[in-house]
Amino acid sequence: MFMMYQKSELNAIRITDRRWKTCEDKNALFLSSMDPERVLAGFRRTCKIKTDAEPYGGWENSLIAGHGTGHYFSALGMRIAVLRRGDNTTELEESLAKANAIVTGLKECQEKLGNGFLSAATVQDEDNPYIQFDVLEGKAEGQQWVPWYALHKVLQGIMDLWTYGRIAGAKETALALADWVCDRVLSWDKETRKKVLSVEYGGMNDSLYQLYVLTCNNRYLSAAEVFDEPELYEDLLSFKNRMKGVHANATIPKILGYLEGAKAFDKAGIKEETELRITTAERFWDKVLRNQTYATGGIGDMEHFFTDGLLDGSRTQCNAESCCCYNMMKLSQLLFELTGKTKYLDYIERTLWNARLGSVGPDGGYTYFNPMATGYYRLYSPSEPSENPFWCCVGTALEDFTMIADKICYHKDSDLYITQWISSEIRFGEQVYQLRVDYSKGKLTISCAQCDSGMTDIKLRIPRWIKNRDSILPDSEDFLDVAFRSDGTFELDLEMQFRITGLPDEPSAIGFMYGPFVLCVPLGNDKWGITENAGIEVTAPAWKVVFDASVKCNINYGKTQRAVLDREYLILPEGVTLQDFSDAPEKYLVKDNDRFLLTGLKDFKGDPVCLPLIPYYQAGNERYGIYWYIHSSQD
Repeated sequence: MFMMYQKSELNAIRITDRRWKTCEDKNALFLSSMDPERVLAGFRRTCKIKTDAEPYGGWENSLIAGHGTGHYFSALGMRIAVLRRGDNTTELEESLAKANAIVTGLKECQEKLGNGFLSAATVQDEDNPYIQFDVLEGKAEGQQWVPWYALHKVLQGIMDLWTYGRIAGAKETALALADWVCDRVLSWDKETRKKVLSVEYGGMNDSLYQLYVLTCNNRYLSAAEVFDEPELYEDLLSFKNRMKGVHANATIPKILGYLEGAKAFDKAGIKEETELRITTAERFWDKVLRNQTYATGGIGDMEHFFTDGLLDGSRTQCNAESCCCYNMMKLSQLLFELTGKTKYLDYIERTLWNARLGSVGPDGGYTYFNPMATGYYRLYSPSEPSENPFWCCVGTALEDFTMIADKICYHKDSDLYITQWISSEIRFGEQVYQLRVDYSKGKLTISCAQCDSGMTDIKLRIPRWIKNRDSILPDSEDFLDVAFRSDGTFELDLEMQFRITGLPDEPSAIGFMYGPFVLCVPLGNDKWGITENAGIEVTAPAWKVVFDASVKCNINYGKTQRAVLDREYLILPEGVTLQDFSDAPEKYLVKDNDRFLLTGLKDFKGDPVCLPLIPYYQAGNERYGIYWYIHSSQD
């Protein structure tokens, strides 16, 4: 196989960092609260099996129903894999019972229809369970949303119950559904294929390529290729501003699925196709990172890409849909596994600590949008499944906060690679390692009760945000060979430093970082809870508030209103240029124990300011400002 690095098993890692452990526990509580009868209700109604249970609400009681339960299937399978390390046998037994009941229920639905098909969408025509697919193909009249998108989540979820959860019958259920997919898509003519692929279809190619690798069934390979769009990929990468207005979370999975095909064609022995797909995905990733990505790792506005590089000009209350981060991290992981390039790990790191860590609410629930405009805040879904709207971003969060562990370590041959600095207990072979990272004190420790002094088979990624990196590792290298002392410990002292982050379309729009953490100014909670509709059962803050100034910004789906208040402008001392400020931010940014301060500047009226800063992930209960317009006194 072409793969260079393999992810560690989920049950080989135990998260000990309290911040991530808290998120993992909140997510586990949501999963444990899900009722299999309600999960199965929509599938049963589709095939006329009597049920007294009601489907969950929001998007799970609509034409897209099944997408959220599909993500839940994936998260449940992953949670079972995590629990197999032996932490909580009661939760493991309960999760296994739920998973077995779900797979049994899905098999009954397939048997009733007789062809492997599954759908939980609200019933339009009792005699035609495939009506959304027929409408999309132009064979029937009726309503349709994104039937292939929802079906992809169901298929992938059952596959994850098979591969992660090892649930009896899940393999047969997944393959039966995949066979229905093959029968349908392999009969399309050119016009039908074009019509279907014009509507969001998730990662259908992704799942089918995975199935080919698992089974070597050439029908799955052929069906996966039907969902590839090489002309689109070439178009996106060939023309300036071609991404403008393209739905980001529909596009990233298309590239991810195409890249998954690299593994399939590698297995089939077609090296040129493997290399082409890797090269295409790398070019796409580079373009998105360069032209569409904020300091947090968040992407886009109102779910869409914008004009290349128009990052400041696109800052609103509807930036950075959480699903985009989920899919970009998956793309980054696969690119690292295939190429070994650590820039993909760098993206995962900043997205984990900034975009994702704060996307679980202080009281549970998950974010949809994560505003990049100063003066807004994040809204969270309800923490109880019975009250949840089951947005797409809820589904992807269920997975992300179940599989935190799969981003921490990889192995290659007999070496263990620690790629993310999240405190954990790591089992590798016969050894158990304790990774502890204290960012506030600048210390990383790895301990092993059974390790002798000298070199080991552990390689530690050294991030480029470390000030004293050159004294730790040559700049041309990325991983440090870990050498344990006689007491079975390894220690690394690291110097944290402030950094400036900017936006390409407005040099004066400046943000601040400390190590891997994006910092923001907390702005209170005035005019809290007043929202505007921003999609189907999705809302966003209506009021932008910066200190004592405010403005109401309207939202129309696909178009947001942008506003800038004079309170967002900060003035440098006389004679200091923006370049001077960027070259020496430590003159103005102060760390006082666990507090950060921005000092030495003036506000738009010329009055001195001293602004507190906090890590962005902590701003769950108040408004915030990440970016500020910094100008010299002569401007």
